[in-house]
Parts: sequence; C-alpha cells; structure tokens
Amino acid sequence: MKLGARELIFFCVMLGLLGCAYFFVFAKANDKRESLKADIATRQEALANLNHATAGIENLNRKVEELKKAIEFFESKLPAEKEVDKILKEVWQMAEANSLQTQTVKTLKPERNANYSEQPIQMSLSGDFNGFYSFLLQLEKLPRLTKLTNMTLRKIDDRDGEMQAQLTLSIFFEPDAAQATAR
Repeated sequence: MKLGARELIFFCVMLGLLGCAYFFVFAKANDKRESLKADIATRQEALANLNHATAGIENLNRKVEELKKAIEFFESKLPAEKEVDKILKEVWQMAEANSLQTQTVKTLKPERNANYSEQPIQMSLSGDFNGFYSFLLQLEKLPRLTKLTNMTLRKIDDRDGEMQAQLTLSIFFEPDAAQATAR
C-alpha cells in the first residue's frame, strides 16, 4: 500500500469533511438536543409542581362533604326559637330535681348570627354542692347545644356542703325564618 499525494489529499479532504460535518451538523444537533433536554426538565418540574399542588383535590371534595354533614349535625341540635322557653323550663326542672333553689333567672339580650342565635341566661342557684354537680352533669348531657360561659361559686359559711352559684348559660337556637330573611 502506497501513500501518494493523491491518497494524502483524499485523506485530508475526508478529515476536512468530517470536521465540517462535526461543526455544521453534529454540534447543532447536540445543541438542539441539550435545549430539548432542558425544556423537558422544565416541563417535568412544572408537572411535578402541579401534581403536588393538586394532590389534595381528591380529598378536598370528601372533606367538603364531611364538613357539610357536620354542619347538618350541629344544625339538628339547634332548637327553633320558639322552643327556647321549653329548654329554659327543662333547665329549671333539672335544678329543682337536684334540690337546688333557683333564686333568679334573667334572660340577657340574644346575639344573632347568620345561621344561629345565642340566648344567654343568668341564673342564681343555691343548695348542696353534690346536687349542683349533678345538675352540671345533666346540663352537659342535654341533647341541645348549650354553653356555660361564666360561673361563680361561693360557699355558705354556716352550713356544711352548701353553696351559692351564679352562672351564665348560653342556649343556641335556630332563628325564625321570618327574622332571618329580614336581615
């Protein structure tokens, strides 16, 4: 095998062709491929962020349904406004059943909200502490929503186990439809 000038020129032309192909074809293709890889990585990151942001969407509908059921449950515990007198009578009878003397009962100004109203009642009771404790336990077990917001206990000095209590009890109720629409 002889290497002459013709073969050497042919070899140099082939090397030149290979170099030109690298700079004009392969380098551009590599740049385009790297650009596409960067674009894919950006889009995959955006997709991952979207998946992370929407991960709780399926649970959100279930949570909304659970909260609606909880609202319905608590609204079922709200008596109508006309039933507040019955609840007050029931509380009074509970106090008497526990040997407590009701000294004063005073209804305060009701507080109206969008879906419920609150009727605070101030009561002054006296009697045996054990009876008062039983009264509080029965009050806690009422099927209606009530809240004891303020309570002051004072021992009666000359009688053992006797006490006087002043308490503010809130009864929650559903406002009348006519008053709710008038707002």
